[in-house]
Amino acid sequence: MKTKYDFSEGERGRFYNSKAVFNILNSHEKDRGQKMRLNDKIAIVTGGGRGIGRAVALRFAEEGAKVVVDDVNDALGTATVSAITDTGGEALFINADVSNVADAQRLIAETVDTYGTVDIFVNNAICSTADVLNNNWDANLAVALQGTSHCSNAVIPIMQEAGGGGIINIASVNGLIGLQAIHAYSAAKGGVIALTRSMAVAHGKDNIRINCICPGTIQTEVWEPMLERNPQILDEITPWYPLGRIGQPIDIANAALFLASDEASFATGAVFVIDGGLTAGNHQFPI
Repeated sequence: MKTKYDFSEGERGRFYNSKAVFNILNSHEKDRGQKMRLNDKIAIVTGGGRGIGRAVALRFAEEGAKVVVDDVNDALGTATVSAITDTGGEALFINADVSNVADAQRLIAETVDTYGTVDIFVNNAICSTADVLNNNWDANLAVALQGTSHCSNAVIPIMQEAGGGGIINIASVNGLIGLQAIHAYSAAKGGVIALTRSMAVAHGKDNIRINCICPGTIQTEVWEPMLERNPQILDEITPWYPLGRIGQPIDIANAALFLASDEASFATGAVFVIDGGLTAGNHQFPI
């Protein structure tokens, strides 16, 4: 069943608000010789084949980073790489399952073999929507929480040797407040928040900044199974957001860009809530 929302490349979606989202130039519209915020930085983005991960990979490339896209789906991962290279950027695809320690280590090793180091690491990979909705504890914990730990542990020695770096973990508002009955996902994302803080304290001395982002509802492909059950679900969710819209992947990509850049040099152990005001309070409560 085809849903009413198109998540294809270039489709911003019906909830897009041009006044609330930056107008980002494509990399081919920029002079790639000019100083950009991530010039020549080496960045790895897990789960980079679609949704938030894809948006982060593209946004980093726009700002001059050489991006390693990790995904367990070859077609999606290579499509993100093609979107970057077709507009003059540099990118590499590696298929690695972050829930597997050896794969996480291989992801870092292959990146270092190619580029010599890793400056930025984005832990974004998550299990399938079905596993989230069905409270598959093993899958949620293995990918979101243990995967974040596996990758961070593998990349930190590289960053220590280089004199510093940045790790950005994608958590969720589900890790902050109770939402629906997706307990395993919420617990895993709550664990990512706690892990972020703990590792940031441990590695501040190494000049490694570790922060996390908690997105609210973001219009990505992960919503497709829920849209098939209820085509109006995103319309029903929207009134809960004080800004009057749900998020787009670019909203999270822009936050990740800030955290990856030198502009965030004093930010570590921080939880950046990018949720359109959802967790600020109940703006519909009658008084």
